[in-house]
Amino acid sequence: MGQVSRMEMKQSFSTSEVAKYCHVTADTIRKWAEAGRIVVFKTPGGHRRIRREELIRFLRENGIPVHGELSSGGIRILVVDDEKAVVSIVCRFLERSSVAFEVETAVDGFDAGHKIGVFKPTVVFLDIRLPGIDGFEVCRRIKESPEGAEISVVAMTGFYDTETANRIIELGAVMCLQKPFTPDDLRKALVRVGIDVA
Repeated sequence: MGQVSRMEMKQSFSTSEVAKYCHVTADTIRKWAEAGRIVVFKTPGGHRRIRREELIRFLRENGIPVHGELSSGGIRILVVDDEKAVVSIVCRFLERSSVAFEVETAVDGFDAGHKIGVFKPTVVFLDIRLPGIDGFEVCRRIKESPEGAEISVVAMTGFYDTETANRIIELGAVMCLQKPFTPDDLRKALVRVGIDVA
């Protein structure tokens, strides 16, 4: 499912297109490529191209705003957790990934419900123990909604046991991560929902 979202987007750009995003000349892009500042590849016809992920990485690393058309249509991830540290860990992992993600956060079940309707995420990292509406109820509502089939829910909990994991999976979550988790756990979770971040 995640792969489909990525394939709909333009995956590589010419040096002149990249120059437009960077507000420099195509010649500057060629010089940056020769100096190894930006990674290019050549098409069978010998034209230089820059991959989407590489362009977004370059823009972020150099403090250049990422144009809306570059980030829109990407994989949208909603991180729902009232612990700022957990949200920060997930967001940092996604920012360092080779894939273009749009990320939103929510701190409770009410906030999550609103963001799901407006942001329309591809994947939701969902804490089970939330203030107000808990993760079980949020997951149930996601999966009962018309667009629920298109949303992959990855549950998270610091109170992991088999019963809890089975209950959230029965409600429609793809899997349940035990906190604290590692970047590798997050990578495996994304691969599980069809998004390869290797």
